[in-house]
Amino acid sequence: MSNSKVSRRKFIATGLTFAAGAALAGCGVNGAASPATAEPAKGQPVAAAVSGADQPLPWPYEVIDPEVVRKRAYENYFEGGCCYAAGKAIVDSINEKVGGPWGNIPTDMFKYGKGGALGWGTLCGALNGSLLAINLVTGKDVDLIGNELIGWYTMFPFPSTKMDSYAKITNQITTISNSPLCHVSVSLWASAANAKINGDEKANRCAKVSGDTAAEAIMYLNNWKEGKFTPAYTPGSEFASCLTCHNGAKSMLDNEQGKMSCLQCHDEKSQGHP
Repeated sequence: MSNSKVSRRKFIATGLTFAAGAALAGCGVNGAASPATAEPAKGQPVAAAVSGADQPLPWPYEVIDPEVVRKRAYENYFEGGCCYAAGKAIVDSINEKVGGPWGNIPTDMFKYGKGGALGWGTLCGALNGSLLAINLVTGKDVDLIGNELIGWYTMFPFPSTKMDSYAKITNQITTISNSPLCHVSVSLWASAANAKINGDEKANRCAKVSGDTAAEAIMYLNNWKEGKFTPAYTPGSEFASCLTCHNGAKSMLDNEQGKMSCLQCHDEKSQGHP
């Protein structure tokens, strides 16, 4: 009887030990990772280990409500700035509609683009985030649609009143930047509005810029998806001749990089014209 009890204890103990070891191995303990948590093999790209992340462009897209994106971008701004605002609003909205590779984008990555890239005032973050999404959706058509969005931005009187029903500050003064640069866009507006760059009025204005830009990008993508996209932007007559002479491989001098209005920073005399 005694020997029988000991034998039964040993049997139970051995069984429990085996079961626990199997469970821990399935969770990746003891050096054995489960398929869901496996690390990429040495030399293997991280993207290749994530389902759909290495899917070639263009990525799937379906028509999205631009007003949903506009509101999301406005609200996102207060969490991570302009690039995060627009980029996250577009990516999240597309992911909800089509899923696939869109669910693999870590939207916190857009936070670097605030204030024209870490406050340096370069390309407006709302454009930066929107253009990334446009590139993923359209692939080789990014030049066509991206140029239209940048051109539109330079001529649009920001901010619109389309977010005033839920905005923190309403009916703000508007300005046209004639430039895609954060430095020009924000500084021009701040001067006209007599506002501080680090104040609430400016933050609310840039949240609206993010909403307007992300919504515009979605409208272009919707039209592109439906085969209805037609670019409309053309350089203003006051600087079109400057580009003809200085910009592009077929220009006379081919010695200038950029497509925005030259007269924002240079007058004709400084350009060497009579």
